[in-house]
Amino acid sequence: MKTSIIAFCVIIILSAVNVQAQEITVSQLDFATAIENRGPVGIDSTFASTVGTVYCFTRIDGITDTTQITHEWYYKDEEKARIDLTVASDNWRTWSSKTILESWTGPWRVMVVGANGNVLATKNFVVTEN
Repeated sequence: MKTSIIAFCVIIILSAVNVQAQEITVSQLDFATAIENRGPVGIDSTFASTVGTVYCFTRIDGITDTTQITHEWYYKDEEKARIDLTVASDNWRTWSSKTILESWTGPWRVMVVGANGNVLATKNFVVTEN
C-alpha cells in the first residue's frame, strides 16, 4: 500500500515538474481584421470605429505538453472579454476576436496569460473615430 502511494506521489510530482519546465513564449502577437488560412489578414495597430471585429492572433512556442492560454481584452483599462484557448504543441497558432462597438473609441490592449497566471505578452491597439 505504501509503495502504491509513493509511486502515485512521484508521478504527480514529475507531472508538475514537466508542466513548469515548459518555457512558453509568444513569438507573434498581432491584431487583424480577419483570419484566413490560419493567419492574420489586415494586420494593424489602429482601426476605424466601423471595423466591426478585431482579431488577436497569437503564435506560441515552447510547448511540450497541452496547456491553456487566455486572451484578456481591455478597453480603457476595463476588462471586456476573457477567452481561454488551448495550445497543443510547439509553434501553435491560435486567435480570439472581439466585436467592437462604434462608440468604443480609444485605447485597447490584449494580455496573453499563461495557465499559471503569468503574463506572457501584452500588446496595444487603438480604435479611432471615422
